Amino acid sequence: MSEFFAAARDALRSLPGEASAFACDLDGRELFCERADELFPAASVIKLPLVMALYADAARGHIDLEERLPVGDRIDGSGVLRHLRDVETSSLRDLAMLAIIVSDNTATNRLIERFGIARVNERMREWGCPHSLLARAMFDFEAAKRGHENVMTARETAALLLRLMRGECEGRAASDAVLALLAQCQDRSMLRRYLPHGAKVAHKTGTLDESRNDAGIITGEPTIVVAGFTRRLRDTEAAVSWLGVLGWCAYRAAGHEGAPLPPELVRTA
Repeated sequence: MSEFFAAARDALRSLPGEASAFACDLDGRELFCERADELFPAASVIKLPLVMALYADAARGHIDLEERLPVGDRIDGSGVLRHLRDVETSSLRDLAMLAIIVSDNTATNRLIERFGIARVNERMREWGCPHSLLARAMFDFEAAKRGHENVMTARETAALLLRLMRGECEGRAASDAVLALLAQCQDRSMLRRYLPHGAKVAHKTGTLDESRNDAGIITGEPTIVVAGFTRRLRDTEAAVSWLGVLGWCAYRAAGHEGAPLPPELVRTA
């Protein structure tokens, strides 16, 4: 099935930056691999293990998803809470929802403060992802200056998604709850860029000045898990187009025909 990813492999040759990718089926069989074990800036894809860890600990009874927190300081960037001045508190469940479906940075920071960076990283180690790391809150530029960066590998990110599909985020119910959030992600600009609106994709995107990332599950026969990260970009539009090609390849590998890629993205001999 690796032949389905020829277009993504070809498009890498002209990408103005660096990229990492990993795609596999639900048995973990590798379909596409590009620098999959290198650490890349995670951007908001780091919200995936954060929310997984939250739901896993809630399933153990260590934390209550109905607990309400003050919204607190509003954070710039993506999300809606920074615009909602009359919202004073929110449940952990709703903060997790906002962190995933609209990548809300304020919601994410409240979860990190309540749950703890160390616990998220402990969970990732338990789940066989020792290299990926939550190191700081969103928009913490002082921590970034000190070299504290949230990083992930494409292979480990795919492993987290596989864990959800297998019901291994502390059980089937917790896993399905996180999958339901990922299925509502509203960002269509990357993996879903060239897919039909009816395509079933559960995913989480991430954006930094020089990075565009996306990782998700594309339902089909077979279902495909795919993660793509970029860094040191000189053209972010080229990066989202490449991620779109990666998603299009994964969609075809999942047994769907799909529409042709735009002509400008098809290499000619």
